[in-house]
Amino acid sequence: MNGVLSTGLLSLIGACSGAIAGSFLNVVIHRVPRLIDAHGGNVSGAQYAAGLSWPGSHCAKCDHPLRWYDNIPLLSYLLLRGRCRFCGERYGVRYLAVEVLAAVAFACCLVTLGLTAKAFLAALFLAGLVALTIIDIEEQLLPDIVLGPLFVLGIAFQFLPGGSIGAAALGAGAGYGALWLIREAYRLYAGVEGMGYGDVKFAGVLGVWLGGAALPAMFAVAFVTGLAVSVPLMLMGRIGRQVAIPFGPFLAFAGMLLFTLPGIGPAIEMLFAF
Repeated sequence: MNGVLSTGLLSLIGACSGAIAGSFLNVVIHRVPRLIDAHGGNVSGAQYAAGLSWPGSHCAKCDHPLRWYDNIPLLSYLLLRGRCRFCGERYGVRYLAVEVLAAVAFACCLVTLGLTAKAFLAALFLAGLVALTIIDIEEQLLPDIVLGPLFVLGIAFQFLPGGSIGAAALGAGAGYGALWLIREAYRLYAGVEGMGYGDVKFAGVLGVWLGGAALPAMFAVAFVTGLAVSVPLMLMGRIGRQVAIPFGPFLAFAGMLLFTLPGIGPAIEMLFAF
């Protein structure tokens, strides 16, 4: 019984913390690309801090400031049915989805790892993957302001019990180097860039968290899922052959899969070895 209560309490703490984090992630997802555009891609840390903290939460349609009870993670969205109280504009399901995903990620990390620094860092990593996925889908952008902190948090994670700085260093170098070579080879062959530089840096960040040994499986999952999604869309005429498809979401999916289920890495490598 005590174990059940403990699991339930950890789940509740994780879900509440994750929902709050998800609310902030929505701010990051909405404002960071706009800050980058407003400053021509050269945004200082102070400008990020100011842009993310002010103005307060408001409706993007009518600019009316939200009251505190309209800004409670998950609950306010459900009570208002995803609409602004003042103008009735729909917020979109993305706001709810991000908060739910963050809540689930935090709950799972706390239940699995307990109230530890490792659980906290792991939850932040998964939340960061959610933010990068949404930003890349909407803007085709993997901003350094998200990648940089994830890199630092990955180094910190590897200093904790069970981690390996050597594996992190190998993973960072191999992840970055492998995707850089693929990017440059395609650019030389086709004469155009087929992959953004943000994807290259993202692979390096994932290498820090996963270690070098997991990278073959990570790239296999990312490329196969990318083809599994893009080819049917092309065949159905939903997208053209020249339309750029963001690769970040597939890297994020592969990273999340191998981070949460590290034991499947060897099985994936064996599957693609044939």
